[in-house]
This record gives sequence, structure tokens and C-alpha cells, in this order.
Amino acid sequence: MPLETSKTGNWPYVVAILLLSAFYYGLYFGSGFSAADDGNYAQIAYELYLGRAPDDLTITYGILWFKVGEALFHAFGVNYALVKAFFFTVITITSILIFYTIHLFSGSRLFALAMTAAPLLVPAFPATGFYGLCIMMNAAAQMRLASKITRATWIDTTIAGAALSLSFQIRPDFGYIWTLPLAVLLLLAALKTSPTQKAWPLFGSAVLAFLVVQAPMMLSALNDGYVAMILQQYISYPTTMIDYALSGLRALLTGDLAQPDSAGGASLKRPGLAAIISGDANTSALAVLIYLPLVAISGFVFYNALQAGKLWRDGRFETIGQTLVALFAAAAAFPHYFFYRPDLSHVANFIPGYTVLAAAIVYQLYNQARVKTAPLRQWVVSIGLLAAVLHLAFYVWFGLQTPGTGSIAGNANREEMFRAGNGIDVRVSAAEKSQLEVVRNLILENTGPGDRIVCVPYCPGFAFMSERQMLFKNFYVDDSTPILEPNWISEAIKLTQDAQPAVVIVQDWAINGTEISRFNNWAADYITALKKLSVEIINHPGLTIYLL
Repeated sequence: MPLETSKTGNWPYVVAILLLSAFYYGLYFGSGFSAADDGNYAQIAYELYLGRAPDDLTITYGILWFKVGEALFHAFGVNYALVKAFFFTVITITSILIFYTIHLFSGSRLFALAMTAAPLLVPAFPATGFYGLCIMMNAAAQMRLASKITRATWIDTTIAGAALSLSFQIRPDFGYIWTLPLAVLLLLAALKTSPTQKAWPLFGSAVLAFLVVQAPMMLSALNDGYVAMILQQYISYPTTMIDYALSGLRALLTGDLAQPDSAGGASLKRPGLAAIISGDANTSALAVLIYLPLVAISGFVFYNALQAGKLWRDGRFETIGQTLVALFAAAAAFPHYFFYRPDLSHVANFIPGYTVLAAAIVYQLYNQARVKTAPLRQWVVSIGLLAAVLHLAFYVWFGLQTPGTGSIAGNANREEMFRAGNGIDVRVSAAEKSQLEVVRNLILENTGPGDRIVCVPYCPGFAFMSERQMLFKNFYVDDSTPILEPNWISEAIKLTQDAQPAVVIVQDWAINGTEISRFNNWAADYITALKKLSVEIINHPGLTIYLL
């Protein structure tokens, strides 16, 4: 039974989300410049804009994500403000999709708007906003299909197939994950739609939509010669996903929270469960955000498993489909933060989909309160509700005051203006300004237009703000790189010796939270070679600059 809802259509609520987002994000739109994540996106789009071939870059996400940036640069000129505007546009679209998805199963626009407030106020980390976008594109399309499962049309399955295709082009793992519930929904729709309808239009329209949406990127790749790169990415993702999943489960069962894995991925150390009460304030808060969703998700699964048989016998196929989609909305990004990168930024990427599951739990409790049901089920859904609501409330409270998400917390202590090339005009802290000015000035003084520089382990934004290109094809390296690419250090030394880049910047960053993950430690041979090549070495807090 739906919650009480407003009689108005969706558009006033969508307009409200747009206006609130524009006002709120506008308060801190010009704050901060990340040479890492933001800089990585900006620099890859910039290199593509300058004509560098996609297969001459190590692009671990889907190429479409970066092609949008390239297209914006071609249309409006290279400007960092376009990058920020794109990120916040993606976040706003994600919020609208969250609202739409929750409204589909609850029937209440006011309830949907209230639940959307959490991810709107503390949005996903901007540079990785594609997590929420990919999840919610599929969740919205598949929730629409689930809500009409006994009367689904080719339009519903076309939308779902198109959303899935876009996901593959932005981040293939989300494409593979969302293929599973879509396959179930298509099968359920084929079995349970009206006898006068045929199954093949439902399957056929989904497949056709998938292929049609793939076509423009594939034709572009064929024309520019990087089809093999895309196909290799599609093919390699399942193996990588399985390896990460098995490694994460192995780490969870053995208690090894550092999570090394055979794929060579270096993971951050996850705080232990005891850290909730024994850690410092930030560690305790992070532990709460990491572990509390387990309670909500487990309660949701257990409760719905108890009533699945009855739902099937009663012919409530819409509810079955909606439950499946809500579960996948939360599960899609769960492994990313729980097993691989248990930090606030990745928790923030998990929140858009998790909000859908939290809303489903609230909705189920509302329905349980209206009918007499088994005490066990009432207890299970009540515990899940408490965990889900507490988690979202705590996330908003913590995220509004802690940098690491896309919230206004990133505006804290940033009062100094910093200007650089490619339209960078932002507010930064005094320490950030000092470092950025040193780097910018040294690059401009020692290089010319068209020159390439080295920035390791992860600071391509230094090249972007100086209007220079990167020498290495992979802009991110860490202590897993020699495992994935055994010859990387020797090849990097040779390339540096041959190209003689005038500037090499080395950050002193324990990128995976361990001493070995500092570039100076795992790439010591490269540092030794740099010292021999350098004519001057400049030390600044947080980094060393080698002038060759």
C-alpha cells in the first residue's frame, strides 16, 4: 500500500531539487582544487582534447566519462569550471533519480523528497560521481520496469537496456552488476505479463537499446583506432571483479583487514569493528559508517526472504521486483568501500543507492504497522529501520563537517584565492596555496608549451593547471603497480632518461595508508635514477621537485 502522496506531478519536486542543488552547491562551487581526483579527470580530458590517443593513456574507467570532458573543452574551451560544473550536474541528476526511484515504489513524492535530502546535502565525492549516476540510472529504469512487471511494455525494457549500456561505457563493473537484476526482471516480465503480449519484444527491445546506445562510442572508437582498448576493458572486468570479491571475502573471514589481493590492487586498511568504541573520534565515526549498513542490508534480506514465498503465491510480482532493485541499489557500491577503499569518499559514493534501500525499509515498516504480522518480522524490519535511518542521519551529521565527500565541508578554511592556467580560479587554504604556487611557478619557469612533465604517484592536476602534458601514460601509480606491471619501474627510468622531462614532481603520500605505499619507498630505484639526472632538487612540504 502506498504512502499518502501529493496530488501534484513530479515536476514541482524536480524543480525544487534543481533549485536547492544550484543554491547549495553554488555556495562552495569555487572552493578547492584537487591535483589528484579532479586533476586526473581534467588532465585526461585535456590530453584527449589535445589529440592524445585514448590507448596511449591508462584509462581504468569507461572512456565515455572522459569523452564528455573532452567534448566540453571542444565546445567551450579548456576551463576547470566546466569540470566542476559537470561533476555537480551529475550529482544533481543522481538526486533526481533517487527521488524518482523512491517515489515509484512508495507512491509518495514528499517521502521521496525527504529521503533524497541526505545524498543531496552530503553528495558523493564529485570526481567519482559516476558511481551514484551509474547505480541510479539502472535503479530508476529497473524500478520502473519492476513497478509494471505484469504490464511491462517494450518502452520500459528499452529504457532499462539503454541505462545498462550507458553504465558499461562509464564504468563496466556497474554494467555487469546491473545485468543480473535486469535479467531476472525480464524473465519475470516474460512469464507474468498478459497472455496477449509476447515475450520477445521485451527481451528484444532491451538488447536492441543496449546495442544502439553502444553504437556511437564503438563507431568513434573504430574511427580513432581504440576499439581493442574498449573490448579489452569489457573482457577484463569480470575477472578483476571476481578476484577482488574473493580477496575481500578471504580478508573478512581471516581477519586480515589490510586486504592484499592477487590482482595487485592495494587496498586501504579497514578499521576493525571494535574501533566503533575504541578508536579516536574520526576512526570511530568512520567505523560506524562502514559497519552499520551491514545491519540494515542483512535485516532487509532476512525479512524479505521470510515473505518471498507468500508474495509469489499472492501474485505480488511488482513487490518482488522492487525489492530486488532496492537491494542491488545498495549492494552495487558496497564492495567498493567495504573491501577496497574504506574511506569517507567511497562511503559517500555508496550513499545514493543505499538511500533507496533505506527508503524501502521505512516503507516496509510503514506497511507492517498497518497489518498484523509475525513478531519476528516486525522485529527484523524495525532493527533494519533503526540501522538505516541512524546511518543516514549520522552520515549527514559527519559529512557536513568532514572533508572527503562532496559536501560544503570542503569549503572549510579555504579563504585564499589561487589562479592558474586552464581557467583555475579557486579558493584554497594558505598551505594549499603555498604548495600550488611553488609547483605552478617552477613548471612555468622550467618548461614551455607542449612540454611533458612527470607527476607521481597521483597529481596530474599539476600538469593541468600549468597547461602541460604528462609523460607517463598512467597518471596513478601505487605499490600495486609493480605487481600489475613488473617492468614499470625500469621502463619509467628509461623513459625519463630518454625524454629528459624538465620537471619531475614526487609527492610524499602514503597513498594506501602504509609506509611501503609511499612512492619514495616502493619506487626507490626510480628515485635513485632521478637524483643522478637532476640538476636541482627542491623540497617543499608534501613533495619534492626534481629539475632535470
